Amino acid sequence: MHTAQKATGVSLLLSALIAGVAVHAQVPPASTLPPAVLGQWVTKNHKGVFEIAPCGTHLCGTLVGLDYSDSVPRDRTGRPECGLPMLRDFARDPEQADRWNGSILDPNTNHVYQARIWVNQAGQLKLRGYLGIPLFGQTQTWLPYGGHIGPNCRMTP
Repeated sequence: MHTAQKATGVSLLLSALIAGVAVHAQVPPASTLPPAVLGQWVTKNHKGVFEIAPCGTHLCGTLVGLDYSDSVPRDRTGRPECGLPMLRDFARDPEQADRWNGSILDPNTNHVYQARIWVNQAGQLKLRGYLGIPLFGQTQTWLPYGGHIGPNCRMTP
């Protein structure tokens, strides 16, 4: 190989390496990207909307929208369900970075269950509530909410 060819080859190699470093430097690591679970999600039965947002070092979910006709539904203690923090203390799963582990409150029974949330490839939120181990649980599919929340927590199309 001639000296000019070697210089051109080295130059191309350096250009490719620098371009690769520049592209790599522009993409933040997965841990700094906002979690896919953030946002508003309508429940399986389309009767409620939860907003999942950071709360301290964890993620939490609050019931922000309800489909009702007369008055704001209340839990069994008489509290309005609107604004109720039902998804609590979700932390990133150390073994699966796209999943979050925490707990969920059932407002009808006041029981708290362990839960796991994640977003599947179709962009749906999966919520698995369980006792003890995830094997003994149930998974619901929630969809991104594209409607509006009106006064008194009322869902509007």
